[in-house]
Amino acid sequence: MEHVEFYKRFPLLVPETLDPLKADGYIETPEGERVRITIDASTHGTYCVDIVKSTLEVEELLQSKKAELDVRFQQCASGLSFVKELQHSLAGVSTLQKKISQFYGQIVKECDEQVGWDRVESFDKKTQIMRLKLKDAAGREHSVYVDLSSNVFSSNVEENSVSMESTKLTRYLETLEERCSHLVESWDLLDDIDSTLCVLQPQHPKRHELWRRIAVTSLHTALIDVSPDRSFPKLTVYGPRTTTLPLNARAKAVRTLWSPTKSARQNIECILQCTLPSAVFDHKDIKLECGVCFAFVCEKETADQVCANDVCAQPFHRTCLVQWLKSKEDTRQSFTTLFGKCPYCGGNITVSS
Repeated sequence: MEHVEFYKRFPLLVPETLDPLKADGYIETPEGERVRITIDASTHGTYCVDIVKSTLEVEELLQSKKAELDVRFQQCASGLSFVKELQHSLAGVSTLQKKISQFYGQIVKECDEQVGWDRVESFDKKTQIMRLKLKDAAGREHSVYVDLSSNVFSSNVEENSVSMESTKLTRYLETLEERCSHLVESWDLLDDIDSTLCVLQPQHPKRHELWRRIAVTSLHTALIDVSPDRSFPKLTVYGPRTTTLPLNARAKAVRTLWSPTKSARQNIECILQCTLPSAVFDHKDIKLECGVCFAFVCEKETADQVCANDVCAQPFHRTCLVQWLKSKEDTRQSFTTLFGKCPYCGGNITVSS
C-alpha cells in the first residue's frame, strides 16, 4: 500500500527500497520546480540531511538548516513521510537554482568542447567560483574566475567583471589572451620596476594597475604611468616646488631619452640625473605622510601637495589641505584656488579646491 501511495505522490522519484529508503529521481519544490535527488538511508540508519545527495544549491540549503531539519527528519515514521518533509524543506531553492543553472550548462559545454578541463584549476563549492589559468607569451600565469553565484567573469588582468549575459566563456578568454599579448612589454617594465626600485604604491599591485609610485629622494617621489600604446612611460615628480620644477623639466625628455635596451633604473636615473634608492630603501626615511591626517594614502589619494618651503617640504593630501585651509579665517580664495598658511611652518601655501 505504501508503494502505491509513494508512486502517486512522487511519480518521478523511483524507490529501490522503502525500508530503508533508497531512491533516485526528481521531486518538485513547493514552487513547482523539479530537483534531482538521490536518497540512501541505509548508510546512516536514520533519516537526516546527510542521506540526501542533490545539486550544489539543494545540498547547501539543507546543510544551512541541518540542525533543525535533522530533528524533523528523525521524527518521520516512514520513507514516504520523510520525502514529504524533505519536499517542504526545499522551499526557496528554485530561485537560486534558476539563477545558477541559467549558465551552468553553457559553462560545462564550453569546458567540454572548447576550453578544456585541463585549464580548470579549482572549483569552490561554497562560493560557486571556478578558477581557470591563463598564460601569456612571457609565461606569466593569470587567474580567470567564473562566478556562478553572480553570473560574471573576472580576472586579475582586468579591473571590472563581465556579465555572462553579454559574452561566453570562450570569447571572454579570447579577449583576455589578446589583452595579455598587448600588455606583455608593459608588464616586463613593471616587473623590472617592482624588483629593482623602491615602490611606494600600489603596495600589492594587480596586473591591471599600470602605474607605480617610486621613491626618488627623501623629499621626492615619482609617478610612472605605463601604457602599451607608448614605447616609453610618463614620468611625473612630486616634492618641494623649487626642486621638482627642474626634475619635471628633465622628465619631459623621457620620450627621446628612454631606451628599451636599458633597465628602468638606468633610464630614470639618466633622465632625472640622480641616483635612485634601492628596492629595500627604508620607507621611514621618506617624508610621505600627510601633515593633517598623518596617513600616506587617504581614500586612494596620495599626499602630493607639498609645502613650497624647502626647509619644511611637508606633504598633504589635497582634500585634507583644502579642509584645513577652509577652517582658517585668514585663508583667501580666488576662484577655485585657496591661499593660506602651511599647518607646519606657517609659510605661504596654495591649493586648488
